[in-house]
Amino acid sequence: MESNAELARLEQFVDKLLTKYHELKEEYHTLKATLQERDQECAELKENIADLSSERTVVGERVAGLIGRIEQWESELDTPLDENSDQGGVQGSLFEAESEAN
Repeated sequence: MESNAELARLEQFVDKLLTKYHELKEEYHTLKATLQERDQECAELKENIADLSSERTVVGERVAGLIGRIEQWESELDTPLDENSDQGGVQGSLFEAESEAN
């Protein structure tokens, strides 16, 4: 009788161990799937960062080009176009020609 009770306890213990083993195995597979998803997301984010960095470089170069063109335009405005530049540049000479015609 006593051996039957001990065998029953041993069976319960083995059942608990197997149940816990299956739970841990399921948790392992869930965590493994989560890790794979996160690895994929991380790779996508790294690719996105690389794309944005490349785009940022292109935009920076375009902005630098625009600034250079604006600076060139400003320097051209500072240089006199003809002897009538002290009278308002091109527009001043247009008005002067109009007043001479009258």
